Amino acid sequence: MTSIGFIGVGEIASAMVEGLARSEAGTAEQSASQVGDLQFFLSPRNADRAKNLAESIESATVCESNQDVVDRSDLIVLAVLPQQAADVLDELSVRSEKTLVCAVAGVSTDVLNDHLPHSPTTVRIIPLPAVRERKGVTAMYPANDTVEALLGHLGGSVTAADETMFSTLSAVTATMSTHFAFLQTITAWLVDRGWDQADADHFIRGQFVGLGTTLAETTDPINDLVAAHETPGGLNEMVNREWMNETNRADLAATLDRVFNRVTGSD
Repeated sequence: MTSIGFIGVGEIASAMVEGLARSEAGTAEQSASQVGDLQFFLSPRNADRAKNLAESIESATVCESNQDVVDRSDLIVLAVLPQQAADVLDELSVRSEKTLVCAVAGVSTDVLNDHLPHSPTTVRIIPLPAVRERKGVTAMYPANDTVEALLGHLGGSVTAADETMFSTLSAVTATMSTHFAFLQTITAWLVDRGWDQADADHFIRGQFVGLGTTLAETTDPINDLVAAHETPGGLNEMVNREWMNETNRADLAATLDRVFNRVTGSD
């Protein structure tokens, strides 16, 4: 594989292109693990973003049309809005020897195949923004050696055993803004007690960036990380026990159930 096309050049597609380009630009010592001389072919759907990528990455080219992207690429990443996916695919001819990687939430392999009459290889993925820094773990279904190798240069991947399991990972990606809302609430508490907003933000960023580093640099089970960051009878244990109580845990699980139902179209 030497050419990757992107149909839809939004935030996630841009993150993938930039992450792969960084992998390509590694030092000589890293060269053995790199992805090779990749060419990126970008759809003109988001003209400004595609133009900016092409100007900053020498191996990226903006194509004349989505079909031009398909024709010039070995592997095509579909990264449009869910409501656009069927119409976009219906306008394309994707030959059987191609691989189409769908980064669109909620679009099952059956739906993809209904709109791909030439039966190319299809793989679903859930890339996250951290792939830009090559630190994102990407969900994938079904198993595919070529796609797995590619994702290895963006932070790695996990392969779901079936599409239902894949959808559970899709559901939990809906918690990202909630994570920041949690920090927002803590910061607002500091501001209510007299701290300047900028100083409160600065302190909370420093507190939680260290926890992110712990996640990135250890393989300890998350259950163990909870225990490692509290002492019996201590303040961390107090907040965990009083706020993350059985009711809140059940409410979060119920919300994830509803997200899962929406992702799978069973709500």
